[in-house]
Amino acid sequence: MTTLTITEQNLDQEQLITGPELFKSPTITVVDGLKIMPRSIEGEAPAGVATLFRLAGEEFGRMHQLNDLRVHDGRLHGLSPEPIEVGALVTIGWEDSSQTACRGVVAMSLRGSHGWYVTVELDSALAA
Repeated sequence: MTTLTITEQNLDQEQLITGPELFKSPTITVVDGLKIMPRSIEGEAPAGVATLFRLAGEEFGRMHQLNDLRVHDGRLHGLSPEPIEVGALVTIGWEDSSQTACRGVVAMSLRGSHGWYVTVELDSALAA
């Protein structure tokens, strides 16, 4: 991370501010090469893909596929080729016929190097 100070409309890259002095002058924080490394997620790994079906809003009926699935602590984690709006109400269908369809709310959609890391909070009645 590089911290720059603004001095008479010029950026002074030589002056690095840390600690309490950071808030005494206007600063711009530049984050270079941000890489998001997903945590290793424990839990059950259902086979195949899951399909999220949007249940409300302007995108009602739109379907999204999740790969690299994990189910842990009442949450479904997966990788999507596209972002899914946080807060979206979805129903989940599974390629794995041993899984039961359920409902949930998208809690996270975070861009990564291989797609979007998505977490869905499963309906508490069905998550157990």
